[in-house]
Amino acid sequence: MTAAILSGRGAVVTGGGRGIGEAVARALAEAGARVMVAARTAGEVDRVASDLRDRGADAWAVSCDVTEEHEVRRLGEAARGKLATVDILVNNAGAGASAPLGKIALDDWNHMLAANATTTFLCTREFAPAMAGRGWGRVVNVASVAGLEGAKYVAHYSAAKHAVVGFTRSVALEVAGTGVTVNAVCPGYVETPMIERTLAGVQARTGKPREEALAMVLGTTGQDRLVTPGEVASAVLALCGDAASETNGETIVLNPRANRMNFEIVNPESLGAPRGWNHGLLAPRGGRHLFVAGQAGWEPGALSEPAGFVEQFSRALDKVLAVVRAAGGQPTDVARLTVYVVDLAAYRAHLKPLGEAWRARFGKFYPAMTLVEVKGLADRGALLEIEATAVIGGHL
Repeated sequence: MTAAILSGRGAVVTGGGRGIGEAVARALAEAGARVMVAARTAGEVDRVASDLRDRGADAWAVSCDVTEEHEVRRLGEAARGKLATVDILVNNAGAGASAPLGKIALDDWNHMLAANATTTFLCTREFAPAMAGRGWGRVVNVASVAGLEGAKYVAHYSAAKHAVVGFTRSVALEVAGTGVTVNAVCPGYVETPMIERTLAGVQARTGKPREEALAMVLGTTGQDRLVTPGEVASAVLALCGDAASETNGETIVLNPRANRMNFEIVNPESLGAPRGWNHGLLAPRGGRHLFVAGQAGWEPGALSEPAGFVEQFSRALDKVLAVVRAAGGQPTDVARLTVYVVDLAAYRAHLKPLGEAWRARFGKFYPAMTLVEVKGLADRGALLEIEATAVIGGHL
């Protein structure tokens, strides 16, 4: 059994009648949360809620079409009535489809946007403001790797999931500092009824047997196998506890091949425990290397007076991360930083606030770092400049 890390928390899971949603509802209940399971099919959510109650959890079911504003309001009323407070929202409801661009009808396009993006917007708007008012909340949106990159024959689905990722990052900025976090989980192809419909479509178009159709589909994301609903549920659960309070606006990629693309931390015992930074990071095979040019803490064209050391450090880090994200990466893809400073003593004098600025952007992730003192920098008023190297996941 999972430790009751969510004891006393109220959670709403949309699309909770089967697949990922059912697995998430079970994971949250095992962690001690009181759970309301919502989906359009009453029989499915009733079954899930009943099973959770049989296992000793507090669980309720609501039949609800979360593409409809008035039904989301009804869900909100029901959830507040049963749970008292909704502390966790998992936006899992969605739909998938595939078709060549020329065969995507406007109704198909609108359906994908409504089922994936509109549902996320309506439910988040219903519950997140109250979370912020209470000073604690977790919103986890189930997106897809299709929300981070394109693929053939899923233009409408990919666009909808891109909308979910963009919505996640924007709302995360809006609630920053309130005790609420908003993150997205982006799995590849998952072992659910949805993948069976996808495979049936591929088989119909190509005439290939299921095994070959599955290999073709997995090849589009570089997966070795299907992701399991339980793996997605574990990622969602990890974002819902108190330990995830500093994780906000992130996209967690779940891909069996990408999981092997993470850096391997190398800290030989002979060198002792590292102080702050790890001794080494082993870069993954198959990744895309991104070299980020020098990002100055100040610019010649800035009209105001140059900021201080901490502000410039924060500004330069933000520039580095802007480049990394534009390339499809995230903060934990940064493998190495080189920081050029004009005054090493000033840098050392500000180590504590510099550390706070770092953790606000990278959490507890520390790549390799080189500190270099220079006589001067080209940009007027710049006290420091940062260059970086990132390895963007090899599945892209």
